[in-house]
Amino acid sequence: MITATPDVSIILVSYNTSSYIRRALESLFRETQLTSFEVIVVDNASGDGSVAMIRQFFPQVMLIESGENLGFAGGVQLGAQQAKGSYLLLLNPDTVIVNAAVDRLLHFARLYPDSGIWSGVTLNNDMSLNTQHAWSKPNLRDLFYSAVGLSKLFNKTCVFNNANYGCWTRDTIKDVDIVSGCFFLTTRELWDKLGGLDASFFMYAEEADYCLRAKTLGYQPIVTPDARIIHHGGVSHSHFSGKQIKLLKGKVELFNRHVAAWQRPAYKALLYFYVLNKYILHTVFKPRSEQRREWQTVFAQRADWLRGYR
Repeated sequence: MITATPDVSIILVSYNTSSYIRRALESLFRETQLTSFEVIVVDNASGDGSVAMIRQFFPQVMLIESGENLGFAGGVQLGAQQAKGSYLLLLNPDTVIVNAAVDRLLHFARLYPDSGIWSGVTLNNDMSLNTQHAWSKPNLRDLFYSAVGLSKLFNKTCVFNNANYGCWTRDTIKDVDIVSGCFFLTTRELWDKLGGLDASFFMYAEEADYCLRAKTLGYQPIVTPDARIIHHGGVSHSHFSGKQIKLLKGKVELFNRHVAAWQRPAYKALLYFYVLNKYILHTVFKPRSEQRREWQTVFAQRADWLRGYR
C-alpha cells in the first residue's frame, strides 16, 4: 500500500524495458499488501515508450526522467535522492514479484535488523531456481576454477563453485558476501553512511562494492529463501558481448577497490585467461557460431575492460 511516509522506497531504473517494467510494476502493486511503500522509477532516456506507458498506467509512481543513460548506479542514486522510506529496495525492471515477496523480505529484515542488507532468492521464468543472486568475495582460487571451467563442470559443489555458493540449495537462511542488485534491501541509515552506490560503476558490481564496504563496517548481507522473485536478466542488452564487457569492467573495478595492489595483477590475469579460454574453445568447437564472434569481440576489447571503470 502506498503512503506519504512509507516504510520502504522501491527504486527501479529503466532503460528500454517497457514491456518488462510494466509486468514488474503490476506484480509489485498486486503482491505487496502489508508493507507501506512508494515506487520511484528512474528512466535513463529510453526510446521505447517506457515513459508514456508508466504515465498512462501507473500515475501513482514517481517518475524521474534522467535525460541521459546514467547506468544502474547513477540512476539509483538519482532515485534515492527523492526517497522517503526508512528502507530502500532496489528492484530490477525485468523482475516479477510472486507470493508477496516484498512483504516477506521486509518481515525478514525486521527479524534480522543488524544485517543491514537483505535479499531473497531469484527464479527463472519457468519457476526453476536461478542461483545468480548471491556471491562470495572474489579470490584467486575461485577465479582459477572459473577460468579453467571447473566451477561450471562442478557447479553444485562449494569446492569448485564457492563463488556462487554451489552447494547451497537455497532453502535455508544464509549469510553471504554479496547479494544481487535486482532485489536488494538496505536501510536508509546504512545507505547514507556509505554514500549509496558508487556511480563510477556504470553497470554491474556496484552492489558488490556496496556489500563489501558494508561488511568492513560490521554489517552482514543475508538471504532468506522465503522471499522469491522471477528475474529475467540482461534485458537492457541487445548483444552478449556488450553485457560481458560491462560485467568484466565491473569485476576489474571491484578488484581495483577491494584487492591489495600487489595481488591485482594475478586477479586480472585469471580474468583474462577466462575470456581467452572461452574464445579458444568456441573457435575450436563452434568456429562459425555467433557465440564465437561475440567472444572474439570481448577478447579484442581486453585493453578496455582490464582497466575497469576508471
